[in-house]
Amino acid sequence: MRMLGVDGPTHVGPFRTVGVLGQGGMGQVLLGVAPDGRLVAVKRVHADLAEDPGFRSRFRREVDASRRVSGAYTAPVVDADPDATTPWLASLFLPGPTLDEALEAGGPLPEEAVRLLAAGLAQALDDIHRAGLVHRDLKPSNVLLTEDGVRVVDFGIARAADHETKLTRTGALIGSPAYMSPEQVRGAEPGPASDVFSLGVTLVTASTGRSPFAGDSPLALLHAVAHDLPDLESVPPRLRPLVERCLAKDPAARPTPAQLRALIGPLAPAARPWPKTVYERIAERRDWATRLTATAEPPSPPAPADTVPAPAPAPAARASVLRRRPGCLLGAIVGAVALVTAVATVLALGPTDVYHSFFPEPVPTPGSVPLAKVPDKYTKTVPTCAQAGRSMTAPAGFGRPWGNVPGVWQQSDGNGHSHPSTSCVWTTRSGDQIDFSWDLHHARAGGPTGAEQAKEHYEGMYMGSKTTRDTGLGFVEEGMWLNESSESGCVLYARDVNLYLFVAIKGVHYPKGACEALAKDMARQGVAAVKAL
Repeated sequence: MRMLGVDGPTHVGPFRTVGVLGQGGMGQVLLGVAPDGRLVAVKRVHADLAEDPGFRSRFRREVDASRRVSGAYTAPVVDADPDATTPWLASLFLPGPTLDEALEAGGPLPEEAVRLLAAGLAQALDDIHRAGLVHRDLKPSNVLLTEDGVRVVDFGIARAADHETKLTRTGALIGSPAYMSPEQVRGAEPGPASDVFSLGVTLVTASTGRSPFAGDSPLALLHAVAHDLPDLESVPPRLRPLVERCLAKDPAARPTPAQLRALIGPLAPAARPWPKTVYERIAERRDWATRLTATAEPPSPPAPADTVPAPAPAPAARASVLRRRPGCLLGAIVGAVALVTAVATVLALGPTDVYHSFFPEPVPTPGSVPLAKVPDKYTKTVPTCAQAGRSMTAPAGFGRPWGNVPGVWQQSDGNGHSHPSTSCVWTTRSGDQIDFSWDLHHARAGGPTGAEQAKEHYEGMYMGSKTTRDTGLGFVEEGMWLNESSESGCVLYARDVNLYLFVAIKGVHYPKGACEALAKDMARQGVAAVKAL
């Protein structure tokens, strides 16, 4: 196969390739021309992934499943060859800009346009889920705005990267931090409800221009997704109830795509529902593709970011990621090259690896007995939010706690193991808030002790100068405070043998310097609540 400079091959299967549409962590996307003249987007998998039999088998099943997805809101699969030396999948080329391009060019969408977007995304997810697929990475860069509505793309390759491939054996999470669901952040296998959460984040971004979760680092952002309430202040009132349900922390509390369509209600017909800038981009991309197919030397594509080819990661760099040990929560994120460059150093490593890579000082472990020999101190479970409301007392003004429904849920670590976990929130009318989470790790037969698992979870929150260790709490073995936070309050992490706790206090009455005593008291009550079960 002759190569077209450094950009890509001149042919992939029956398609003549004429330009580069984009490039990301899984592979390259090329603009191709079918023998009948149709334009297609051809996705080619990176060579190192193609060498993995586990990836190939999953990609093959994914191609078969992708062919079964039919509907007006996804890009139809035209052809594929999962058995080629370099596996590929071709789908119909759609000249519409991605949602993130549209937002960058014209700002947040009008309310009616967001409702149309919501209806289209809900129908697309319904089509995908009926085919037995989970998108796993729904976000603005994977949503195309076309003349006739919305199309969701890039669900085939993302789903093919399952937990037994080389990539995810490093502990990778498939997705992008700002659009992940809480269960993805915690390492659980994402289901259809996870896509609905990502849809909710996408709708907030479309209507406000920013994510409902904030964080000054990738780890802080992931933490906010898992524990913080979304910021919906700028969301139009008619849309707020819809996105609130999509962004429920508990997957079971989120609506299905079919229920979402009912909540959205009927839409008024509109010949041009998108802002003017969207149609300008559609015309630009169509003209660019037409020029490419008519010239021997393709010109550079127009301004949209996803059409600018980016260099592939050096083989040595990719190999260094693949050599990381498995079994940890955080991993390399599949997404745009810019995102990979920004966060791969942190997210490609497990919690303990992150700690040792950036902060090489010894990890302090209280006590003289190795954690591998420490028996579980807590052998039952953790309280539900209803039980916490009865056994824990918050200051006057705070209502009863609410959180994951119906109560304790088994949190998966992504390796077939699970542990009891509960997250609860207390709030006041003035906006003060207490976030509290319990994670109880039990010893596994022939595997790590509960203390080892809890320690790994705990050290995953350590961020060098941004955290301060506190060995004087008294009611737990160790604790640490987050010094730098997007919030003005305080955050406390604590571990007592096989129990991990997270406490965050924020609000106008609890600025930093005035919330520490409450955080300690709530943590003390949280330990007592587990002992009382």
